[in-house]
Amino acid sequence: MPMCKFGRRRSSVTPFTTEFADTLPRRSSLDLPDGESVPAPVPFDFSPVITMEDLELAARENSRNNSRRATATNGHPPQRKSQNAPSYGNNVEMEGGDPEALFLSDGTSRIDFILVYQSGSRTIDRRRAERRATLEAFMTKEGLSFEIDMKPLPGHLLPGLDTLHNKLHEIPGMNRLHPHETEEPHGVESPCLCFMKIHATFPMLTKYADIMKLKMPLIKGNENLQDDELLRYFPNPFRVNRKLLPPLKEEFTSFFSQARIDQFHITDQDKFFSPAQRSQIVWECLSRIKYHETNPTKFGIQRLLGNDTYTAAFPLHDGPITRVSADQQKPSNLRSILHDQWGRFGKWFKIQPIDYVKLYFGERIAFYFAFLEFYTAMLIPAALVGLGCFIYGAASLYQDIPTSEICFDRDVGNITMCPLCDKWCPFWRVKDSCALSRATYLFDNSATVFFSTFMAFWAMLFFELWQRRQSVVAWNFDTLDALEQYEPVRPELARRVMDQRINTVTNTLEPYVPRWKKWMHGLLSLSVVSFMMFVVLAAVFGTVVYRMLVVVALYATSTTRQSFASQYATYITAITSAFLNLIVILILEKIYYRVAKWLTNMECPRSQTEYEKSLTWKYYIFEFVNCYSSLVYVAFFKGRIPPGYPGVKGWFNIPIDQCDQAGCIIELCIQLAVILLGKQIYSIIREAVFPLLSNWWSSQDLIKFFTHVRHFYRWEKDLQLRPFPPLSMFKEYSRMVLQFGFITTFGAAFPLAPLFALLCNLFEIRFDAYKILVIYRRPISQIAKNIGAWFEILQHLAQFAVVSNAFVIAFTSEFVPKMVYLLAFSPTRTMKGYTAWSLSAYKVSDFPEDIKPSNFGEGFNSTTICYYRGTRNGPEYSDELKYTYSMIFWHILAARLAMVLVVEHFILITTRIIAYMIPDLPSYLQARVLRQNFLAKEAFYESESKRISLVETQSDGTQITPSATAASLYPSIPSTSAAVSVAADPESM
Repeated sequence: MPMCKFGRRRSSVTPFTTEFADTLPRRSSLDLPDGESVPAPVPFDFSPVITMEDLELAARENSRNNSRRATATNGHPPQRKSQNAPSYGNNVEMEGGDPEALFLSDGTSRIDFILVYQSGSRTIDRRRAERRATLEAFMTKEGLSFEIDMKPLPGHLLPGLDTLHNKLHEIPGMNRLHPHETEEPHGVESPCLCFMKIHATFPMLTKYADIMKLKMPLIKGNENLQDDELLRYFPNPFRVNRKLLPPLKEEFTSFFSQARIDQFHITDQDKFFSPAQRSQIVWECLSRIKYHETNPTKFGIQRLLGNDTYTAAFPLHDGPITRVSADQQKPSNLRSILHDQWGRFGKWFKIQPIDYVKLYFGERIAFYFAFLEFYTAMLIPAALVGLGCFIYGAASLYQDIPTSEICFDRDVGNITMCPLCDKWCPFWRVKDSCALSRATYLFDNSATVFFSTFMAFWAMLFFELWQRRQSVVAWNFDTLDALEQYEPVRPELARRVMDQRINTVTNTLEPYVPRWKKWMHGLLSLSVVSFMMFVVLAAVFGTVVYRMLVVVALYATSTTRQSFASQYATYITAITSAFLNLIVILILEKIYYRVAKWLTNMECPRSQTEYEKSLTWKYYIFEFVNCYSSLVYVAFFKGRIPPGYPGVKGWFNIPIDQCDQAGCIIELCIQLAVILLGKQIYSIIREAVFPLLSNWWSSQDLIKFFTHVRHFYRWEKDLQLRPFPPLSMFKEYSRMVLQFGFITTFGAAFPLAPLFALLCNLFEIRFDAYKILVIYRRPISQIAKNIGAWFEILQHLAQFAVVSNAFVIAFTSEFVPKMVYLLAFSPTRTMKGYTAWSLSAYKVSDFPEDIKPSNFGEGFNSTTICYYRGTRNGPEYSDELKYTYSMIFWHILAARLAMVLVVEHFILITTRIIAYMIPDLPSYLQARVLRQNFLAKEAFYESESKRISLVETQSDGTQITPSATAASLYPSIPSTSAAVSVAADPESM
């Protein structure tokens, strides 16, 4: 069976002429059915009526003749022959050339972008070929040059690409669609995988840089400025190798303008725009180009990717990842250097080269790593304080009087405690909770109050300092004063919305969602989010029921209190329920992510920024309830709501889930540790292990079908990588913000949480760097001046952390009851006697028959009074007052509320004072901003002076009108091509 040959085509910015059409291949008699003559040569036309057979036949004939003709952008032939021109077929290897070359066949034009599509000599989708032909014609007019490489696929495509090859023989009427081909099945040729290698010319780059208002360096102002303030706190061993990644020279920049191009620092046109900027400009251009001759509403590469006209679109990585050898001073490309200095786990202690990350990946991804680095650095003092509090608890464990009373005091230790569950649980003694009391003291001691207050203060301070740091990063990225660009309509909106109206900015028709539809969609989103929250609360309720069933099962199967199941029932129940809750969280998180995307798509946001903001708020509101609801229950509701005591059941006739004598804080600690670490481990497995296995399997699959090729070109290797998820940064921010909430809102229950978060983040930085460098294709650069909607979420989360920590100190910790006892009720002004004071009595004969223990246990047969944890009146009171709250309870409650108000107001007032003292912009940065604005004005005035002088010289004394001068001072932005789209029939896409 004949195979599709390898071919290459390169466009030029000049239109095709009749002379060039003479060089195009013509159909030979071997390719035509019997009786059909060879057609006369005609100019190569990119009109929509061109067929798929014409395009593919031209490429195959060019490959057979081994013609590598291309027209340069100025109409002259290429400067030199391409060194990377492979020939596929029966050859064992490529015909020479560097497989990692990043240039077109002329050897000088850099490949800025890759488009991938599938083609074959026999296909039923001619409309896709027409779209591609029209798009290529408009690309040529915009100043994009390109070549097309075609690689045969022997009946199989790369993973993720669909093929019709295996179904061609089964399609009815296939011979009528292709009358020029033979009717035998063996006449069908193999499909080809086509790579369109796009190069952006300098005039096209300057045009779109002006439209997009990119900030580019000026000739003036190339000064040596001081280092980043974060680097001053870390000595040289923590910095990257300056020989491999030297400091970038900082230059003052201004919004690019073609009218003032002489004022910009252009020493080399090929290097003036970075590769990330070039790919960003090409993507912007492709997003605006039409793919239909007569319908201006059909435009944008996103729609062509959505209807499978193209199967992939991505910029190329700089080259392979190579290790530095002894005789090699540095790797051969920036990707290898970043992998060596940033993407390796052995460099965990190094400060990130954020400037080079921005240079390679763009501002948006660099902003995420800058945020992650700052957050990790801020975790260092929190981790040290938490570790110090834990060490203090371990060192003072045996000096704590209440714990010693439980473990060593015979009178206190032998107090009979009421059963912890109904009917099946036996009586027990205070000393049986000795191990649990010691474990609780490690996390709930006098240092816990200091740590909880510190974390609340740290949360607010982190937000204020990040606001300052964010301004510094935005300055370094030249986006501090970036204009809010007018974003085009999302292609998905054009397919879903039928209504249109005139946009007041562009003065063109664009899809429009009526206000009443927005309200209906908002009501739908509110209803679905509320329903999902009730699902989460139902899952928490199910976890509570699970706790009670497990406790009953453990005690029912234990013959004595000294058995392992009975002695460690609290630990077993807490750990198993925490893992069950983690599984429910991960499942609901997966479901709701799809639901949130569906709801956001139903709302039809106009731009991508509006889409991501809406999705962010919906997703995080649910995640907040999903991840924190179980922690809130254990911290503030377990054993308290509904209020109860032995012999009383809770809501729905379910036994009350009670805390142990040592309190609920140890269960809160276990719950927090399992969720915090479990989500981190799950994300590593999902985002690293699975993609690595998938990439390895794809590479093995490719090698199996192309064993005759020893090497693959860079665009072929990058196609094997996983596509960069469009919402990848959304998920990364979500995970970090959730972690921030865990350690700030409930960190008092687990002082080691900041330490574990610090260790996880040190790994996360290198893991994310490795993932984006090795596992994924190179993402398209995007401009960012902050972290988006997550900044507001951080602000609200920091404020919630203040309130949460105040309530944890007052209601979850035993600090307030101990202080009330010490100051008001202790006869010796010590903590001696606190354990017995914190217990209340209950008469065994008052147990209802359906709750009364069926087995009292060994040594408890004559028990008449048992005790439970609480401050209630005893059985000696009258029926109206028996088992009601005592005055001690109201004393403690008043002290708890006072503690909340004092801690909350102290932290808020202190952080407000600090925020007032720390400006959002450092003083040195304010001076830089003023200096840059001054130089930009100077450059503008000089440019206008030269222009006016030139006009006056050429006008031969004619006077220039003020209107002409005003027009020159305010040049208009070039108009874009059809930045709107309308809903269309899927068949017309």
